[in-house]
Amino acid sequence: MRIIKELGLYHVKDSQIGSVHRKVLSGGERKRTSIGVELVSDPSLIMLDEPTSGLDSFKARSICKLLHDLARRKGKTIVSTIHSPSSEAFFYFDRLILMADGYTVFQGDALESMQYFRDCKFQVPKRCNPADFFMKVLDIKYPKQQDDLDKLELLNRTYRTSLEKRIMTDNKLIKLDVPADYAAGLPSYRAPIAIQLEQLMSRSWILAQREPRISRAKIFQTVIVAVFLVPTFWQLNKWTD
Repeated sequence: MRIIKELGLYHVKDSQIGSVHRKVLSGGERKRTSIGVELVSDPSLIMLDEPTSGLDSFKARSICKLLHDLARRKGKTIVSTIHSPSSEAFFYFDRLILMADGYTVFQGDALESMQYFRDCKFQVPKRCNPADFFMKVLDIKYPKQQDDLDKLELLNRTYRTSLEKRIMTDNKLIKLDVPADYAAGLPSYRAPIAIQLEQLMSRSWILAQREPRISRAKIFQTVIVAVFLVPTFWQLNKWTD
């Protein structure tokens, strides 16, 4: 219940997720539900693949804020790819990795990324969305033209001379603060085995009530298998003797 409240899903806690043909939860609620499923086991590392894809800017911002809060308050390490975030969502990032043509061209504090490209002599527009700017700057055309090769050479050279050694040194010195919940001695998300078993049995019973056709199909399948197996093993010991 605590996870449901923190994900903002308490008002739909008794609702079905739905299917392709029957929509119940919204796109943002579905995304938060998928994140909640991963949080049930209380992982220290969460890896997400484009969690904001298909969402509008407001819902995408709420997902980024949720992930930011989980990292700051719960001490989770969250690694995510992201597709065209808005400027508001971008500023919830702590660290950023940018790649071009398979090479890492920036790695570090997200708030320092724009200044880094200014130092690389790129023309950075004022009040622009950083993500849109990066998509434009790091775009490589195929087959590569001479200007693409020059740009890649500049980005790779600058990264090696300006960031690579500093990042290696920083990685050795990084020390994360103890999460507030752990410091206060509060319990984690992980539930005892008895509670997990109770919840799984309750969920299975609810699914059986909601989808009676599936339950009947499973019973029918079990009966058919029994019909074929019983004659096969009937009085097997007698024939063996």
